[in-house]
Amino acid sequence: MKTMKIILIFFLILLASCSKGKKKKFSTNFVEFTTDITITAYGLYEGDEEEVNAVFSGSRKIMEYFNQEMSPELETSTLSKLNKEAVQNKVEVPASLKRILKISHNLYKYTDKSFDIALAPVIKLWGFNSLIDPELPNPIKLIDLLKVSSFDAIEYNIDSIFYTDSRCGIDLGGIGKGYAVDSVANYLNENGINEFIVEAGGDLLVRAETAKSIGIRHPREHGALIDTLYVANGAIATSGDYEKFFIQDSTRYCHIIDPATGYGTSDLVSVTVITDKAYLSDAFATAVFVMGREEGKYFLIENDLSGLLIYEDDNGTLKKIGINLGRYIKQ
Repeated sequence: MKTMKIILIFFLILLASCSKGKKKKFSTNFVEFTTDITITAYGLYEGDEEEVNAVFSGSRKIMEYFNQEMSPELETSTLSKLNKEAVQNKVEVPASLKRILKISHNLYKYTDKSFDIALAPVIKLWGFNSLIDPELPNPIKLIDLLKVSSFDAIEYNIDSIFYTDSRCGIDLGGIGKGYAVDSVANYLNENGINEFIVEAGGDLLVRAETAKSIGIRHPREHGALIDTLYVANGAIATSGDYEKFFIQDSTRYCHIIDPATGYGTSDLVSVTVITDKAYLSDAFATAVFVMGREEGKYFLIENDLSGLLIYEDDNGTLKKIGINLGRYIKQ
């Protein structure tokens, strides 16, 4: 009798699977955080289309929500309102920003101030996040602005925040997108989609039974790849000097600003970091780019992180340094 029950259960499962048709992947694409967002789900059946599209719709709403909360460009965002209200006035940290501000403050200390979301005034001075073309700022003005462009210039605890200078401000550009990607991944899992890739610009998260090939963008050749990694479970983020930049007097200035100097220069061309969380990969890729080749390499090794560093040698040839990439490359 027990054997008959097992056979019956197996038959019912097989029948249910057949009724849904063949297995296929589903994908959706939209724009949020001023970049293309792509979500691809694997291992599902043709008959799941309606349910999958409903989950995709919910995922899009999550990305929209976090953009509305964390965008420094949107005047109506919760972050923009906080930047205005916290000027010389202690205010309560909004519930929607409480966790990400706490994480960012911890990472500020963990990276020895290489990752600093309070660099907004300097970023604004350069003009990388505005509609006008960025330009080299007045060095005297830059030095003066650096004094109020760090977490040290803000009175912050988990529940409240106070800007000691009217020029202070927060920009979550180096972590917000990754944080939103993690939230979408959790939502997919909660709704029965367990194999997927969520990609948002330079931030990507993979959950799959078998490793997916992830191409690393070539920082100097449009449309080309410089390397390929194979990831089954991990979050990958890449930061580089090729997204927003300008060249003046043979020096390349990019949007990834060093909190110590106020300049967007590095002896690295791009940094890719792999962790379990997209927000960590996002923040660490930014921090390592700021640290530079030697300090960044040391940081990855000491913290047992996986990463790929790209730099130019004296002849202008691109070179690669892989850190703990053994399980992400084909042997």
